Amino acid sequence: LAVPPPRRATQKKPPRRFQVRQIPMLVLLDDQGKTVHRDITPAVTHIVEDSDGDSFADQFPWLEKRHTNIKQMLGETFLKGDMSEVAINELEGKYIGILFSATWHWQCRRFTQMLEYLYEKLKGEGKQFEIIDMDYSSDMPWLALPQKAYEAKQQLGEAFRVENCPMLVIIDPEGSVVTTEGVEIVSKDMEGECFPWTPKPLYDLSTLEPEILGEMNDTVTCVCLCEGCDDATKEAVAEAMMPVAEEAFNAAKASGCEAGMLFFTATETSDVVYQLRMSCELGEPTGVPQLVILDIPDSGAYYVFDGENISTENIQMFIEDYDEERLERRELQEDEEGEGEGEGQ
Repeated sequence: LAVPPPRRATQKKPPRRFQVRQIPMLVLLDDQGKTVHRDITPAVTHIVEDSDGDSFADQFPWLEKRHTNIKQMLGETFLKGDMSEVAINELEGKYIGILFSATWHWQCRRFTQMLEYLYEKLKGEGKQFEIIDMDYSSDMPWLALPQKAYEAKQQLGEAFRVENCPMLVIIDPEGSVVTTEGVEIVSKDMEGECFPWTPKPLYDLSTLEPEILGEMNDTVTCVCLCEGCDDATKEAVAEAMMPVAEEAFNAAKASGCEAGMLFFTATETSDVVYQLRMSCELGEPTGVPQLVILDIPDSGAYYVFDGENISTENIQMFIEDYDEERLERRELQEDEEGEGEGEGQ
């Protein structure tokens, strides 16, 4: 089957929902529309190329491992640096960081130093947090999988498609994935002020919580800039955006896929907010909020709402117009300093 060519909105929503960044990409859904696997292309390619067997086909319907309870994949016992054992039930109620690292690599060693600082700080504050390393070391301050837990290590590596180290995955007390961007979180939140880094429907671009860093470059983003507005207007903007943001957030969570659109307000001036204004040629902040959609994956495309009434209904219509390709497409402008550097090279 195929989507008929005239249905432009239908063709545009799947790439946004499933964050299509390359083709071919084959996403599997169950009979309720929930994501079974985000991209089965590599496995299918392997079956086609490998004539010796298709054991993967026997695993139909190929439920993606990262959507299962990750805690169950960790095993029953873990090791401390002194080789004493800790049972899985002793980690009840804790957020867990699963660390993929290599002690011989300088980037991993540098990250481990930062992680140790954050770990000790959170533990000292009584936060419910633990780290489980894939590799045991006698001087590690946290826990590690037993050295013989080869199968568990392989399953976890496959579940998170670990290709580069270091990588830090955060899971919640129920075993669900909070984020796979733990390395970036640690580098941006050394004091652990945003722990436990759980996703939210609506963010403030002025503070830019570390769990969302990096995702703006890969995800369509709806931002309402209101840093020049009074407090009442800022509150009204957040109230208007929240129902739309919650609907998208809950739909993504229910379907088992990543958020197809991120939502932000920008209530205060910051370097990121200023850069966004300049790149979108929005001018200086005023007492009127400005609504934009950023589609950075689409060659830096952006769209500006033509109006001043930022209501829930107008936000929904703005997004619908974006999906239907009824908006004027513009492209982000590079800052003058960046352009000057390019000319001088």
